[in-house]
Amino acid sequence: MKIKAVDLFCGAGGVTRGLLDAGIDVIAGFDIDSSLKKVYEENNIRVNGEKAKYFNKKVEELTKKDIYKLVGSKTARKKNKEKFLLAGCAPCQPFSLKNKNRHDKTDHRRTLITYFADLVIATKPDFVFMENVAGLPKLEPDNLKYFTDILDEEGFSWETKIVNALHYGVPQNRKRFVLLASKKNEVAIPEGEYDGIAKSHKTVADIIKFLPPIEAGKSHHKIRNHIAAKLSDLNLQRIRATEHSGGRRTEWTDYDLWLKCHLDENGNPKKVHTDVYGRMDWEKPAPTLTTRFNSYTTGAYGHPEQDRAISLKEGALLQTFPENYIFYGTPGQIAKQIGNAVPPKLAEKFGKFFINICN
Repeated sequence: MKIKAVDLFCGAGGVTRGLLDAGIDVIAGFDIDSSLKKVYEENNIRVNGEKAKYFNKKVEELTKKDIYKLVGSKTARKKNKEKFLLAGCAPCQPFSLKNKNRHDKTDHRRTLITYFADLVIATKPDFVFMENVAGLPKLEPDNLKYFTDILDEEGFSWETKIVNALHYGVPQNRKRFVLLASKKNEVAIPEGEYDGIAKSHKTVADIIKFLPPIEAGKSHHKIRNHIAAKLSDLNLQRIRATEHSGGRRTEWTDYDLWLKCHLDENGNPKKVHTDVYGRMDWEKPAPTLTTRFNSYTTGAYGHPEQDRAISLKEGALLQTFPENYIFYGTPGQIAKQIGNAVPPKLAEKFGKFFINICN
């Protein structure tokens, strides 16, 4: 049984890539940043050899007709023995704990999951996949209830869960909210097989240690996206004073390297923001990658042994994008594309769940 899919809020294609790898035919993705078109289409080739299409269009403006042009009507799908998956990962910034304005009810992005829900009513998918930040159920209970009430009304079996991508083969501590729904099958969100006991978690070394070294502010002459941000003289001193593989700024003995906000009025260290100006640990998973993972100052994003932040390529690999997945744009745009993405390996796992219940 063939499954066709449409990816709402598709970004640079993390969900699309994962679903394609699972064996689901992703026809198209929708988002509102025209700079995403090239990275999305060039990296996501369907089984028939065609590119998954990128449409620069707001989900609020999408109609039943727009979707049916891509996947066919419910009647046509039934005749062709095809199933339809509607996937969507609405922008998470309104719900993120890092967003100081997350309680601002005027942020229009808060309502995007309700537009997603309305499309479920209009397009009659067989399956639904939603991913978002782990805090979504607490921060937006009303909109989430609106969504799940519609699933109930439409006759779906569904389940939600907070999962850690680490357990699904992603070398990164990344907790996310996941919802899976099916029209005809009972849903139970699959457990990840990487439990750290029977099957070890993927580590930073597993994923990026093979890449050749580069210096801060430089790029590799052959490997696309292997680009490291430039560091100031002071930040070079800081990272050189940080122990390799897991070192933290709290180890600095020279207090001239410390930021004033990290010291109290007596010049002694405060236990605040201890995760910034740190190095990744070769033998552990990476911390959660954000849209500024390529900056040494914003987290423990220092390379385990080279005196620089991790490169864009290293970030993409830690997000489980394939080695041949090329990103386009400025370094800032690319870091945002990668940091905002759903790890393809996570999406692939849930894509395989839908494949399995079809067989």
